[in-house]
Amino acid sequence: MSQPPRANVDSYGFEWPKDFNHEQYDDFMSKYITVLSRRAKKWEKLLNSKEGFRKSNKVKRYVRKGIPSSQRGVVWSLISGAKELKDQQPDLYTTVLKGPLKQEIIETIDLDIPRTFPDNIYFKTESPDSKRESLKNVLLAFAHKNPLIGYCQGLNFIAGIMLLVTDSEDMTFWLLQSLVERILPDFYTKEMTGLLTDIGVLEELIKAKVPQVHERMVQTGVSWSMYVSKWFICLFAEVLPIETVLRIWDCLFYEGSKILLRVAVTLVIKNQDKILAAKNFVEITEVFKSLPLGATVTECHTFMQAIFRVPGSFPRAYILKLREYCREKVEKEKAHKKVLQEQQKQRQLEEKRAREAALELKRQEEEREAALQAEKDKLALENEVEKLSPCDDENVTPEESNAKVRTEDITKEEVEASCGNNVSAEVNQNPKAAVIASFSTESIKQVANGKQTSPLTHEESSKSTTEVSP
Repeated sequence: MSQPPRANVDSYGFEWPKDFNHEQYDDFMSKYITVLSRRAKKWEKLLNSKEGFRKSNKVKRYVRKGIPSSQRGVVWSLISGAKELKDQQPDLYTTVLKGPLKQEIIETIDLDIPRTFPDNIYFKTESPDSKRESLKNVLLAFAHKNPLIGYCQGLNFIAGIMLLVTDSEDMTFWLLQSLVERILPDFYTKEMTGLLTDIGVLEELIKAKVPQVHERMVQTGVSWSMYVSKWFICLFAEVLPIETVLRIWDCLFYEGSKILLRVAVTLVIKNQDKILAAKNFVEITEVFKSLPLGATVTECHTFMQAIFRVPGSFPRAYILKLREYCREKVEKEKAHKKVLQEQQKQRQLEEKRAREAALELKRQEEEREAALQAEKDKLALENEVEKLSPCDDENVTPEESNAKVRTEDITKEEVEASCGNNVSAEVNQNPKAAVIASFSTESIKQVANGKQTSPLTHEESSKSTTEVSP
């Protein structure tokens, strides 16, 4: 009998990878479903008990064995403290969304929404069942409720999975609020002090539990933050299979952030042979990429049992001591980095001032050179003018002077002659003008050129006068 065609996605809407081992997964789930069914009955009884729900060793044991998917949202809200926070401000979520909302935050979130789980049918497109708009609302409300954090990349994946589990914007908002405020303080701030501290704690734990791996990482110059940052920021959401992630979060909401350390240490210990076999940076990088793959992490029930067995004891006092030590280191490194940044800023300022001073000196030098050149050009022009100007009057000969006067007179009479009848009207008043008016054109030219020194004889003068007189 042929089996029905397999769905393209899992129960949470994630598409199966092309190389996914379905046979191995089906074998695991056939056994795991029985476990989940048995756990669901126990959880239902616990949640409906008369004494009510409260933290206890029994609840802790139940959480470590897994919360059934049908009850996970409710249990998460109880064990994380999200319900308590919501009860204090029941209308906060809707109030924040009513605004005002910052456009800058809206645009940043809009860019990240399409990048959130592109392999999940609920976030892949804007379908009727899409959760994109709900995810945007949750992230907007959180960013405006927590201005010191705003929107931090990685929160979109966390909120996305919470929406898949709770199917409620309001509850997802409060789960996110409880996670950041109570369980992982300083993880998502701009300085990420909590995140850097726990990366340091992980390094110290590896150094204590698998020193050979720590030594190999030091030899190859590989920083733990290169790989672990992504693990911790998205709480393994982008790293491990969804069912395994949900089981990790069950414990995270109840026991706190040391669960992340347990998961990371377990992954390293289970793959220490591969890490030690890597000879250089490139090979170690490939090993870390492969850590979240295979049956080790797919069989979530087995994996969760391993994280409490393989790393050994994680006493709370010991973890707190390591965190105190690592946080101090982080703070010192931050202070040192700040000093270096200030020194660099000061050097840049001094270099800028030096460049400006050099430019100012160059500008002044250019102005001086331009002024000197202008003075030289002025002197040269004055010399040229002196060479081209006419001689002084005291050096002019009598003949030249008379020619000059005659030329000026003729030029004046020539202008008057061009005035037509006006000249005739003035003849009686100015005999000299009448005489000159009778000159021929040729005579005027000769006088103007200095060729005729005595233009009229006495007789001609008398004759001209007689002719002009009335």
